[in-house]
Amino acid sequence: MGQLRIQHCIANTVTRQYGPHPASDLLGVDFIRTVPANTEFPTTLTKLEVFVRFFTYKLKRCRLNISIIQLPPPGLQHEVVYRQRFDLLALDLFEGRCFDRSVKLVNVFIPGEGDYSIRFTRRIRRPWEYRSRHQVLAVEYFRVQRAT
Repeated sequence: MGQLRIQHCIANTVTRQYGPHPASDLLGVDFIRTVPANTEFPTTLTKLEVFVRFFTYKLKRCRLNISIIQLPPPGLQHEVVYRQRFDLLALDLFEGRCFDRSVKLVNVFIPGEGDYSIRFTRRIRRPWEYRSRHQVLAVEYFRVQRAT
């Protein structure tokens, strides 16, 4: 079984990639996502991208799960507000051991102001384990707040 590691996971507004190997420009990198002051919740974030740098070794194919989780105050349960699957195909993996991708998260449901985390997970099953489990590969955090 191949190995997969994520070195960078950066939430931004727009990622531009260009050039032969490709270089990346990350625009709108910020921990805080500001929505207009008159926004009524729940709402959606229409522009959210995540820049991810992968390191692989002997990996043929991989499916990643991307989820956005609302982080509640202590003592309350967290809520998954967005899910998406992301496949790394053989074409991506043959480029080399290190490669960059930009993942567009479209129409992210936001139930209210507060802190959120973006998690990249991978389902793995080891031969000695009865059930598969999710391995967290990367986590990025952001806050949603109204403009003042």
